[in-house]
Amino acid sequence: MTRRYPKCHFCEGRVAEQRITVDYRWGEDLVAILKNVPAGVCEVCGEQYFKAQVVKAMEREARSRTKPKEMQTVPVRELKVA
Repeated sequence: MTRRYPKCHFCEGRVAEQRITVDYRWGEDLVAILKNVPAGVCEVCGEQYFKAQVVKAMEREARSRTKPKEMQTVPVRELKVA
């Protein structure tokens, strides 16, 4: 099902649905990489838009206790700016 999106809020560009990969963060500890997520993506500036039902599905999947499809190691760094 293709979703319809209004024009981009920032640049008024055309927003078209794509399947993207999302680095999903919940608080400080939960990080999940979600693939094949339907999102509206502005063709001009790249801003991403998610329908409410998709956001709810991402939250459920990120918090799920089922075995993930794969695991990745992610480096954690701290930025120190004077």
